Amino acid sequence: MFGTSPVELLAADAMLRGAVFCNGYIYSAQWLTGTSSALGASATVDQTIQITSEADFVVQQITGTAFTALDTIKTDPDYTINITISSGRPWFDRAQTWRDVMPSFQATVQVLALPFPRLIPAQSTLTLTIANRTVTAANRVTIALSGFNVYYQKETRQQVFHAL
Repeated sequence: MFGTSPVELLAADAMLRGAVFCNGYIYSAQWLTGTSSALGASATVDQTIQITSEADFVVQQITGTAFTALDTIKTDPDYTINITISSGRPWFDRAQTWRDVMPSFQATVQVLALPFPRLIPAQSTLTLTIANRTVTAANRVTIALSGFNVYYQKETRQQVFHAL
């Protein structure tokens, strides 16, 4: 879904001109009990997402879901999240509380688009760091980055987005 941000409008315009092809896509990361990615009690664990080498990615929405040991959704996990990108551009000035960044698809929580979608260059690595500020391990945590891939046909990233 294209919104009204400059990034989305530039992508839509380029697609209509045949300069790029855009395809909806979701990247995700999971922290799972019983694996090396488990989010234990009072633990801080990194997961990486490798963006494909064939297309840039525009993140329009971030959602997250955390599950208890009984495999029920935690309504308001006491976690912090930080996201960094291999280019060195920070997403936040410091780790943010889960609730401020991670809406989920629960009935009581409204999922919104990012205030300004982010263009992530192909081959970038995102590092997602979750800190569990409780004394209870998480059973499963999932974060999804929803948006679209941009495949360049006739123009480059710089020509389409005026960015490196």
